[in-house]
Amino acid sequence: MAAFALFLGRLAYLQFYKASEYQEKAEKAASSEYSYRQAAARGDIVDANGVLLATDALCYDVYLRLPTPPGTDETEILQQILATIPTIHKNDVKGDKDVEAQLAAFSASVGAGEFLAATGLTPAQAAPLYQTLWYQNGTLRLGARGTRSWPGDAATLLPHLLGVTGPLSAAQWQAGGHALQRAGYAMDAVAGQSGLEAAFETALHGQDGRVLVTARRDGTALTETTLAAPVPGSTLRLSLDAGLQRAVALALQNQIETLRATKPAGKGREATAGAAVVVDTHTGGVLAAVSWPGYSLADYRTSYATLSADAALPLYNRVCLGLYAPGSAFKPAVAAAALAAGVISTTDTVNCAGRYYFYSGYQPGCLQLGHSGAIDLYTALKYSCNVYFYDVGRRTGADAFSAMAAQLGLGAATGVELPEAAGRLTLSTDANYQAGLVLQAAIGQGNTAVTPLQLAAYAATLANGGTRYRLHFADALLNARTGEITAQFLPEVTTRIPGGSAVFTPIQQGMEAMATTLLALRGAPVPLACKTGSPQRAERDAAGNTYTNSVLVGYAPANAPEVAVSVVIEYGGGGANAAPVLRAVLDYLYA
Repeated sequence: MAAFALFLGRLAYLQFYKASEYQEKAEKAASSEYSYRQAAARGDIVDANGVLLATDALCYDVYLRLPTPPGTDETEILQQILATIPTIHKNDVKGDKDVEAQLAAFSASVGAGEFLAATGLTPAQAAPLYQTLWYQNGTLRLGARGTRSWPGDAATLLPHLLGVTGPLSAAQWQAGGHALQRAGYAMDAVAGQSGLEAAFETALHGQDGRVLVTARRDGTALTETTLAAPVPGSTLRLSLDAGLQRAVALALQNQIETLRATKPAGKGREATAGAAVVVDTHTGGVLAAVSWPGYSLADYRTSYATLSADAALPLYNRVCLGLYAPGSAFKPAVAAAALAAGVISTTDTVNCAGRYYFYSGYQPGCLQLGHSGAIDLYTALKYSCNVYFYDVGRRTGADAFSAMAAQLGLGAATGVELPEAAGRLTLSTDANYQAGLVLQAAIGQGNTAVTPLQLAAYAATLANGGTRYRLHFADALLNARTGEITAQFLPEVTTRIPGGSAVFTPIQQGMEAMATTLLALRGAPVPLACKTGSPQRAERDAAGNTYTNSVLVGYAPANAPEVAVSVVIEYGGGGANAAPVLRAVLDYLYA
């Protein structure tokens, strides 16, 4: 009887006192666990004034939770999603024609999980699903995430700089010993693939969250536990001014179209493309950078085949990658080298008789645009005298003036966050070097080729009297929630060229005088300095005449420089044809 009483007591203890504990253990033993990712919002990209350039637009992915409640036909649910949201293209539904086979394979491989049914639904498309029994009983889950969008005209305003995002490739996933996996990226994560989106991927990406789901065997979710909350990516603030970018883009496009409509053959009618850059002379921040023609980021993926086949190369980033002979815009570099080395003084003269006769076998000419006879440095810069710079360049030497050009920013890395062409300068070690080549190099041709970005850095260095700043597109990273600055990109001096005012003041005065000779710059809202270039291209027309590009570098105000500008127009017909773009910059900033 005593033993029987003990058994009864023990039974009562287990049956009543411990009932809830054992019930919980039983349910847990009969349940499954899985986790799903909560996508973090990608960081915004804004201009210097906070104008939104790239952001995440809300979209939804539809997941079918498995196992489903007893009696549920999973395939029927997938087919009804199409009927409920008829605007979804059939290819947006996972599996398309063999959805049943994929669903069966998924169900066989996992005890519990989520089958991706449809992707990229807009809020309007997703709204009907919230009303269905499937969503209300937990059979369907709508996962919110962001897809890149560009408010207003931002998609066409600076596509080459912003770049695009896209799913990780196999190579990206495996790179660095699966570095992205160690950083918390999912295998199917979206990441920056080009432009600033790629350059600042780590900061913009954010950190995805994760939720643990415990589900009964009948498909009913028991609990959802947040393992890690999503953290949005940082906001990237640029040094660019969207308003200035818009004004420069319009001015460059209008000038190219005007040249095509009004200029004779060989004088600008063939103008097809170009680039323009504006930088802050005090910080090196890029205020505007236009590569024309461009394209729309919104159409990049759907129109890629057409864009890549376009002979005008709209996908090509001419700002950072285009290489052009600077032509006479190179002459200030030659002057700086000659002054620094003591080869010339400001009062020395060279006789310009329209042709340079030093070599008997090669005697290049000069257009003598408003000058002849004894020419000093000031006059040579004002009227762009070739003969003066042939002589000064020969006496200075290609290696010396190319070294100065590199210090000024030509043929040298600018420091921007995007891939850029290295450029090249003419040196005595070049395979094709000969005595006459130094004459062409002295007027910005020969083997010399530089980018519009380098030309802008060069103009800023001349404006600063030999102090060169690293160029940059980014200004700061901000906390997406608080707006607080988490990283600031401070001005960085890369070069200080000796010589000071003795070297650079005469050059600045000559460039100021040169600006007065250009009709498009007369009456500008502030005094300015500039130098044009009309470099010859390799192509010739039917009559055998060479085509020329338009190149211009300048800065303003002349007495206290704030901005430096470079403009290149392919087949532009001469440097003066680029002046209206510079004028548009000045009118926007100072008028």
